[in-house]
Amino acid sequence: MDNVNGIENEVTAENAAEAENRVAAAGLGKFQSVDALLNAYQALEAEFTRRSQRLKELESGNKAQNMPEAGAPSRESIISGEELLKAALSDEGVKRAVIEEYLKTVSANKSVPLISGGLGSAAPKNAPKSVKEAGALARQFLKF
Repeated sequence: MDNVNGIENEVTAENAAEAENRVAAAGLGKFQSVDALLNAYQALEAEFTRRSQRLKELESGNKAQNMPEAGAPSRESIISGEELLKAALSDEGVKRAVIEEYLKTVSANKSVPLISGGLGSAAPKNAPKSVKEAGALARQFLKF
């Protein structure tokens, strides 16, 4: 009887191990075992590290090409006013854009002059046409 119980325990333990392997295999997706999953993860991690390092190298190289030293501008980037004027005048599109911008600023500052030439502005004369109108005008001036 002891022999039968021992065999039953072995069969049950084997069935339990097989069941655990099936559950683990179902959770691993396309990988056959945990070792295969671990190997794939390590390969992926190594590739990610290589790509990250390569990206960092490219970014630092790009910054070095586009930016001169931090303190002083490069000789190539300094353009004198004369050279800038020649370059702007040689391009019709730039010239037209500058003129349009200038005309916008000039026309925006227009205002109607109130006094021109040092003389007072012209206003219609309000002269009385009769003695009666003159009296009414005098009364308005004398009333405060």
